[in-house]
Amino acid sequence: MTRIIQFILDPFQRSIRNKLIVTMIGISCVPLIFISLLAAENTRRSVEAEVIESNSSKIEWTAGYLGERFEQMNNIIYTQLINESYNDYIRKMGDANPSIAFNAQKGFVNAVTSIFYSNVNYLSGIQIYLNDTNKQFLVSGSNIEVFTPPRIPEPFGDFFKKHVDFIIENKEHTGVFYLMRTINRFEDRKRLGGIALEINWSNLDNTLNLLTPGSEQTVIIANQQGEILYSLGGQPVSADQLIKLQNRMHSGSGYFRTEEEYVFYGNIPPWNLNVIKVIPSSFINDSARRTWQYAIIIGAVSILLSVLVAIIIAWKTSKPIVKLARAMQGMVPPKEDETPPVTRKDEIGLLEMRYYNMSKRIKEYIKTEYSMNLEKKTAQLKALQAQVNPHFLQNTLQLIGSMAFSKRPDEIYDVIRSLSDMFRYIIRDPEELTTLQQELDHVQNYLHIQKQRFTSRISTYIFLEPGVESCAIPKLTLQPIVENAFIHGLDKKTGAWEIHITVKHTAEGIFILIEDNGVGIPPERLLQLQHQLETQIEPFRAGNERIGLNNVAARIRMHFGSLYGLSIDSQPGKGTAIRLLLPKERSVTSD
Repeated sequence: MTRIIQFILDPFQRSIRNKLIVTMIGISCVPLIFISLLAAENTRRSVEAEVIESNSSKIEWTAGYLGERFEQMNNIIYTQLINESYNDYIRKMGDANPSIAFNAQKGFVNAVTSIFYSNVNYLSGIQIYLNDTNKQFLVSGSNIEVFTPPRIPEPFGDFFKKHVDFIIENKEHTGVFYLMRTINRFEDRKRLGGIALEINWSNLDNTLNLLTPGSEQTVIIANQQGEILYSLGGQPVSADQLIKLQNRMHSGSGYFRTEEEYVFYGNIPPWNLNVIKVIPSSFINDSARRTWQYAIIIGAVSILLSVLVAIIIAWKTSKPIVKLARAMQGMVPPKEDETPPVTRKDEIGLLEMRYYNMSKRIKEYIKTEYSMNLEKKTAQLKALQAQVNPHFLQNTLQLIGSMAFSKRPDEIYDVIRSLSDMFRYIIRDPEELTTLQQELDHVQNYLHIQKQRFTSRISTYIFLEPGVESCAIPKLTLQPIVENAFIHGLDKKTGAWEIHITVKHTAEGIFILIEDNGVGIPPERLLQLQHQLETQIEPFRAGNERIGLNNVAARIRMHFGSLYGLSIDSQPGKGTAIRLLLPKERSVTSD
């Protein structure tokens, strides 16, 4: 986990540009996201407050209006009970004269029919049952009947068992409900029978539509026993769910909220009914969601623009800083024709100008120092080249003198020719590169003279892989190394002397190995030499009469770069090995 966090944070720890871009994006985007969320939440609360206020007032008004409608229907019953024809029928229904009883019954039926047609907009039918005469009267739009049932007919049977004065009850599977009331004798409250008005629930739809039920909202009329009498709108409500809702209701009108819905209710006290409206929470959330969708679209566009502006500003602001940091990291001096790219007048522009001036002065200083050192080194090298080791020259002249008494003229001529070729080779321009073949020819001239001096002791071996003869090498690279082998390695060794030179191709370049079997180099001195070669200390030694290893290594690096150079290894009593690496892609033309 720590590595993952470090991997995520690393780009921001290393780059001020990344930090600035993220900061700018945060500054521009976070307020937009916060405002969008706040707007969506405020919209949801506004919609919620509007829904609660609107439906609370509507449910209260609807409950009152339904109460009035039920009261109007109840007045129809009272109109029937106080009708003179009803009282006349009650008095004469037991008369011995059938004609009198029939006329009273006919008058009663006409009165019921008249009341029905007067309220046909509300009523689907009227039923009256009288216990004493066991008569049932049915009046509807298509039928008028009077008959004697074999038993107490429905719906009066269940109604009389409940021992209540009035009730509202559904007529199953018909969309009709009964508004029933008992018929009692005024004097002793004896139950004489009952009257039931058949009413279509659809007659109340205009009233219930004021609550704007829809596919998602549901309006219910239920009794106190938890029975759903009528439902209008979308999702159905189960009996168990209705009981849970009614347990949270209080008297009068009000509302409460569950986890999934808003419930508004109103009581119709005389009739023990509740009108209930159920609105799912998703209805309000969907309204807020639509606002949230618009906010997302607008916010997304704003965020994209903000991100783009933030990136541009951060990029423009950090560009000179990043450029300056990269330039300082590499410390690359400006080019000769480069003008200061400074257009800013703030602190960053000042820093750019100061850095440019500093880099220019550093470049001029480096150029001056480099030119002075190069001239000094060139002069030293020319001075060294102009000199032939006095000891070597003296020994060679003595050799020629002694050969004049004991050798043939052609042998003497070979030594003189080798010495002459050496002089001609070393007095040429020291800055020129030569070929490996020419450099090895110079080495062979030197070795030819040394073999004449130490005929019985020295043996040499030179291997030049075909194809490398024209490769470039600085002049006086190999001969000084071979000369050092004689002076420091072989001169103090007893027995046979051996020098091997191997030149071949490798994957890195041209590899040259010069080995001798001399006395070797002491470990302390070897470490000192290796350190000087690695750190490039004192590449040219003033006052020295010979071209040393540091000089050879420095000239190789100066011509070919830091990838190439010289290394040394030695074992005391066994000899020394010098390894050189040169590029193989460079070559010069032989004279």
